[in-house]
Amino acid sequence: MKVVVYPSDSFGCGSFRMIWPGQHLAAAGHDVEVVGAHDRRVRVVMDGHTVKDVLVDADVVVLQRVTHAYMAQAVGVMRAKGITVVVDVDDDLSSIHPSNPAWAVHRPGAGPHSWHNLALACRNASLVTVSTPALLDVYAKHGRGHVLPNYLPDMYYGLPREDSNVLGWPGSFHSHPNDPEVVGGAVARLVDEGAMFVMRGDSTGAGRAFGLKEDPPGGGVPIEEWPRAVAALGVGIAPLADTKFNAAKSWLKVLEMSAVGVPWVASPRAEYRRLHEMGAGVLADRPRTWHRELKRLHDSAALRHELSLAGRAVAEQLRLRDHAWRWAEAWQRAYEMQQATPRPQLAPA
Repeated sequence: MKVVVYPSDSFGCGSFRMIWPGQHLAAAGHDVEVVGAHDRRVRVVMDGHTVKDVLVDADVVVLQRVTHAYMAQAVGVMRAKGITVVVDVDDDLSSIHPSNPAWAVHRPGAGPHSWHNLALACRNASLVTVSTPALLDVYAKHGRGHVLPNYLPDMYYGLPREDSNVLGWPGSFHSHPNDPEVVGGAVARLVDEGAMFVMRGDSTGAGRAFGLKEDPPGGGVPIEEWPRAVAALGVGIAPLADTKFNAAKSWLKVLEMSAVGVPWVASPRAEYRRLHEMGAGVLADRPRTWHRELKRLHDSAALRHELSLAGRAVAEQLRLRDHAWRWAEAWQRAYEMQQATPRPQLAPA
């Protein structure tokens, strides 16, 4: 079974969900090829704006976040030819906050990309793989869904860490426009009391969102440097507003902090609760709880040390190298399902 994997990008999403699992399986002897985002070898035969044929040498084609109109059509064309097509999704694009730049790109009618195209691709896919159970209800109501949680590569593990009481958010404000509101004035109050607050990611606009006098220190970080950048935080936060979009978010952010030994406080969204129940971090459901728990961690080196060790222990169970087989299992399942229905009835556009 020859599998060809097409990540949507070479950054976080493409790496965690496609590139790194595919590389692990290829190294283990599986017939898996990962094709970079700028090295596509899929040939699409067009008739006007209609995809008539797709020429690709593979038994299984794995695509990620299929939002382009032509690629959404291509999914159905490949399946009709007997090629197994797996579509991977890690966010509910239909419920992106309008202030998130991704909303303007993916709203229907704005251009060739849209969340309607993704929905069509998922309806016609042999199998849809998702990062959380909640996404099954969005993209795999047809029953051909498979949950593949996010796991971490080895570069997150065993990093040295110097303890501090610096509070930090490993995220960019533009992609979390309404999430700071859940902490209320907790961060601003702590800063007024003498705490330092920083970000790992674009902090433009975050100062006002958190009630600060100015944007906190921040900036973009290359993916290969990201684990060390996160490890430099003393206490991490992971605020997520109670929205449909966030209900389907994965545990990746809090898992990253756990793996590098950063104690954290997070919103009680489903996947954050799941990791907390395994023994990592602290949850906060209202501003006063955010302030109380962050202050406890800010003021106590002993508590930071305790939660740092606990988080690392939980994250140790979630190394990608120990779970890459789950991707092979999903792709094999898709192949077997496709063989059972070689000429499926495809959903209309």
